[in-house]
Amino acid sequence: MTRHILRLIWNKKRSNALLFLEIFFAFLILFAVFTIVTRYMRMYQSPLGFQTENIWIVHMNLNPVTDTTATQDMKVRLKQELKALPEVESASYSGFVTPISNSSWSTSSDDNGFEISTHMMYGDLDYMETMGINLVQGRWFNESDRDARYQPLIISKKLFDESFKGRNLTDSIYDINGEKRIVGVIDHFKYKGDFAEEVNLSFFYGEDKTLDLPNLHLRVAPGTPAAFEEEVNTLVADITKRNDFRIEHLQTTRESRARQVWIPIIALLSICGFLVINVSMGLFGILWYTISKRRSEIGLRRTLGASKSEITLQFVGEILVVCLGGIILGAIFAVQFPLLNVFPIESINYYLAMIFSAALILILVVSCAFYPSQQAARIHPALALHEE
Repeated sequence: MTRHILRLIWNKKRSNALLFLEIFFAFLILFAVFTIVTRYMRMYQSPLGFQTENIWIVHMNLNPVTDTTATQDMKVRLKQELKALPEVESASYSGFVTPISNSSWSTSSDDNGFEISTHMMYGDLDYMETMGINLVQGRWFNESDRDARYQPLIISKKLFDESFKGRNLTDSIYDINGEKRIVGVIDHFKYKGDFAEEVNLSFFYGEDKTLDLPNLHLRVAPGTPAAFEEEVNTLVADITKRNDFRIEHLQTTRESRARQVWIPIIALLSICGFLVINVSMGLFGILWYTISKRRSEIGLRRTLGASKSEITLQFVGEILVVCLGGIILGAIFAVQFPLLNVFPIESINYYLAMIFSAALILILVVSCAFYPSQQAARIHPALALHEE
């Protein structure tokens, strides 16, 4: 049967070549789309590591500062008075880098005898509680860190696994943008958003009065009415004596940032859907036309004793062989991307995209070939030979 199918394919090589190229290009297009979609969906499924629901951020502009002491006192007072409001469950200051923003701050060095590359953020004593961060080792900042000889540092588990696994963190001093003592390790903290890769991260300690911490994070109680924002706005304006601040709802920012990725993903999948429909119609039409031209061949095979299942298997086998040829050639091209590291994308995304593309095309081909093949198997041999 296999030799017979190969001979039939070779005898119709011109028409099969067009089908082969159609499958080949369809595979490459699906591979490109699925690589992008797979990459983003794998990032989306990884934990964010902090909470955004009911988190507000008051972004303040503390420059220029003419009276440093007065500004420091103002920051302490502002946090105290906001925490005193019944709707506010927790409040904390952070640096210029805030979650789900375009800001970033990073460093990289091998001054410790091994490579350390990390993004950096500032947080005060209440930042872990406010943002709902999960601590997996050690502790968060506490009062003893105010006068510590070495500035305390909290790193992410990703940074720990990459650079510190197997190394002693207890009472050890490392040079990370200056000499620091690591006191804790947090779990995930994907601060750039749902559709961003998690990066190595380090938290520096900052006091409430520090001018380098201009952003005040508020955790408000669930169900807090929108009118409460006006109360916060009035209180901040009264204490800071400024009106150039803004209040950000972190959940709204998160949804807006995610929407910017969802729209292209849906567009790409729509293109794939259109491609699949066109390929399906093409395959179905080709098979139907082929059967109508090969009725005498089918009738002769039925007369010689071929069963209906053998006729069905023949037509499905022919189209599958051509299909597999196109997929294999496409896979040879596609596999060059992870092997040559053409783009800074994890290789697993390429391989998953190849599997999804091949599986979709095979399912599509078998689905389109099954009904025409069944129709071919039902042709009565006497009728087919009589027509011939």
